[in-house]
Amino acid sequence: MSRRGLPRIAPADLRDHATEERIARVWDRIEHDLQARRPASPRRASVAAALAAASFAAFAGGLWLGRAIWSERDAALAPTAVVAPVDDMPSLVDVFAAGTHGRTFQLPGGGTISLTPGTTVEVEQALGGALTLRLVQGEASLDTASGARTAALSIVAGAARLATSAGSVLRVKHNVDDIDVNVTDGSVRLTSPAGSRQLGRGDVAEEVPIRQPMPIAVAPSEPLRPRVSPSPRASAALPPVEAAAAAPPAPDWRARYNAGDAAEALQSLRQQGGGVDGAIASARTAKELMDLTDLLRDKSADHSKGDDRAAAVRALTRVVEAFPNDANAQIAAYTLGNMYAEMGEQAQAAKYYEQARSLSPEGNLAEDSFCKRIHAEVVAGRKEEASGMAKEYAAKYPDGRCEDVHQLLSGEETADEAAEEPAAPPQPAAPDASPAP
Repeated sequence: MSRRGLPRIAPADLRDHATEERIARVWDRIEHDLQARRPASPRRASVAAALAAASFAAFAGGLWLGRAIWSERDAALAPTAVVAPVDDMPSLVDVFAAGTHGRTFQLPGGGTISLTPGTTVEVEQALGGALTLRLVQGEASLDTASGARTAALSIVAGAARLATSAGSVLRVKHNVDDIDVNVTDGSVRLTSPAGSRQLGRGDVAEEVPIRQPMPIAVAPSEPLRPRVSPSPRASAALPPVEAAAAAPPAPDWRARYNAGDAAEALQSLRQQGGGVDGAIASARTAKELMDLTDLLRDKSADHSKGDDRAAAVRALTRVVEAFPNDANAQIAAYTLGNMYAEMGEQAQAAKYYEQARSLSPEGNLAEDSFCKRIHAEVVAGRKEEASGMAKEYAAKYPDGRCEDVHQLLSGEETADEAAEEPAAPPQPAAPDASPAP
């Protein structure tokens, strides 16, 4: 077997792996080994040929692999992104919300949660079964005694967390800056900025803080002057100018708001670069915009220096338009409907109620959004459109709780229509039949 009988391998295939001299030495060694081990018998010849073929296949295969790797590297210069395992990412399950009436929902994995009117709860379930209920606002009652729940369950409100065990029954109320917890049965581990404690049957914890306290910065006794290196070319007539001490950055509005000072948080928000509108435009997540909306609508803040209600509308509108796939988008659209309805703009209210329903047709806000849209049509005087929607609502929700739908289908006047009718003029008093004195 000679070098001429082997397939030719281009030197370029060995790029970055060997030099021309090294390739020649490899070929010479292969030929020397083949010549030195030439078999004397047919049996040894077959074995030697097999060994030679295996050696050559390994060598050629390595060359082919190196060539393939380098060609792929030249074709794709950008590094491949590493994708995190799916098991490490929690999945948003749903949003539980109660409109004008209280509602009860079945929890994934067992148990129920009952919400008072106006309560909103975000539900996150990990792939392992652990469930996290984020109490956004309102009051919720949790009951896991009736179900066969085994996975972990937590209730979160701000910086406070309640870790419950199976068979627990408790009630949590979300206030402005704290929560109230009442444990009816079971045990609960409460962790908050005030510390951790264990609650058992019959225990009550009131005014539990849900915001981290704001750290107090202590000013130094003497201001530190920065060191300025003298310039070698400084003129004798002009003394060197010392650099002014850089002012410390202003505290972020989120830190002040989490500390419970809404007035200072709103003032800090207005003073930062771009002000309120700049914060709305630069927000990168729907959660950031929802937090901004909470501050702009907080009644304890000073709203005398600007139209913060209009800014809250702009923030919610950006949530709906920029983050339609986020779970907060449905809540934002529903809130916009309520705000426009309070301002008397029924057309805009109906628009966002319908958008809240279209963002999640089977979600927990869909029925309430449909009912409120029908109510907006009634208030706007479009009774024919409202009647058509009422029939659609009754077909989709046979046991629905919308009072406007029941009144429209039964032919009764709604409360808003009755309020718009002018009152009957007072009848003149009957003359007194007694004779004048």
